[in-house]
Amino acid sequence: MPAVGKGKGAKLLIVEDDRPIRELLEAELIRSGYKVEVARDGVEGLRKYREENFNVVLLDVKMPGMDGIEVLRQMRAETIIPEVIMFTGHGSIETAVECIKHGAYDYLTKPVKLDELEMVIDKAYEKNRLRLENINLKLEVSKFENHRIVGRSPALMKVLEVVKRWGPADEHVLIYGESGTGKELISRAVHDASPRVDKPFVTVNCGRLNINTAESELFGHTQGAFTGANKGRAGLFELADTGTLFMDEVSEMPLDVQVKLLRVLETGTFRRMGGNHDISVDVRFVFASNKNLQECANRGEFREDLYHRINLLPINLPPLRERSEDIVPLAYFFMKSIAGRPNENWEITEEAMAALSAYSWPGNVRELRNTIRRACILATDNLITLELLPFAPPKVLPPKVVTSSAPSELPLWVIEREHIAKVLELVEGNKSRAAKILEIDRKTLYTKLERYGLEAAEAVKGAL
Repeated sequence: MPAVGKGKGAKLLIVEDDRPIRELLEAELIRSGYKVEVARDGVEGLRKYREENFNVVLLDVKMPGMDGIEVLRQMRAETIIPEVIMFTGHGSIETAVECIKHGAYDYLTKPVKLDELEMVIDKAYEKNRLRLENINLKLEVSKFENHRIVGRSPALMKVLEVVKRWGPADEHVLIYGESGTGKELISRAVHDASPRVDKPFVTVNCGRLNINTAESELFGHTQGAFTGANKGRAGLFELADTGTLFMDEVSEMPLDVQVKLLRVLETGTFRRMGGNHDISVDVRFVFASNKNLQECANRGEFREDLYHRINLLPINLPPLRERSEDIVPLAYFFMKSIAGRPNENWEITEEAMAALSAYSWPGNVRELRNTIRRACILATDNLITLELLPFAPPKVLPPKVVTSSAPSELPLWVIEREHIAKVLELVEGNKSRAAKILEIDRKTLYTKLERYGLEAAEAVKGAL
């Protein structure tokens, strides 16, 4: 059985002109659990390097034709992601320094013991893994601060059942939902339910890509592909290789880039900008849109063939107003996670909770999160009250008696306002007595008087 180690499973490219050494390394490293590709010279090595994604490259320095240092230089001009280990039977300090200067991870002198070589490969693979992880983290700066899906509504449970069923399918997924509903969280849940859970999860907002940057961001570019391209760069498709690429707002992707995306979906290959070699990737795509893509296609804003290609496994994520049961747990979750004082016990008054549940939330979960954040900042105590919500009943002019509507047809705040006005009239404006009758403290009464405009009414009455 192959040996098991933290670097096992790494994909290696061996570029070695000496056939016995090449075949020996290939056989031994495969036996140790690595995935291995070989090339007999620098030209073939460069071709394979461009066509596939490798974690580590073993590159001989002395080769006929193009030597290893020139191959290293060209590889590093393409991308800095794979780590390159140089080895030679004719070592010198000058050669070693030159290799390191051109970006080699290490420099070994032949003959190399297999266990020592594997140790260096494993360390190089770990560096490669961390490099990819850091790149992905930088790409995810616009994600939610947490990845938990909070809720208990039947509508959300139905979505999660679909995620659980389709996650392992490995087909492309299309998530529909209004802005702020949490499509990225659902896409990550699809990734987590798939066999790719331990592989990269890369995100891109297509709405932020313009026609000039889209190709470079998605496909990468070679050195000199355009003005300012001083070094080759891997695109998002390469960074997501073996994992999942989440493409949000796919309806906003430029039409000419849609054509190239369709080719990637159909062939699993693409070319970097300025490149003339196909690169193969194994990526599972999850798309998201807040627009009806069929209608976009009918208007000529989205390619019909691409729509049918990505609409294999649709998931419809309902807006927050259609899953009101989720508002309460989400509000408490956001209080704990974003209040800035996680060890303190926060509460929401019944009045405020009723207002949260009754509100239509046009901005969905994102708006709820921002509303709770704002309330926590404004609160003087660890209590969110109705007054801290931006959609609290507006201040109004002095009260007037409402006779045209039955009480059951009036908003709750109107009924409360009229009742407080009548109590104040009954006690001739004595606020202490009014608070006692209403069974609230004086501070709460003063807050309600100000919000309902009753302070102004009392002042007018006193002046007459």
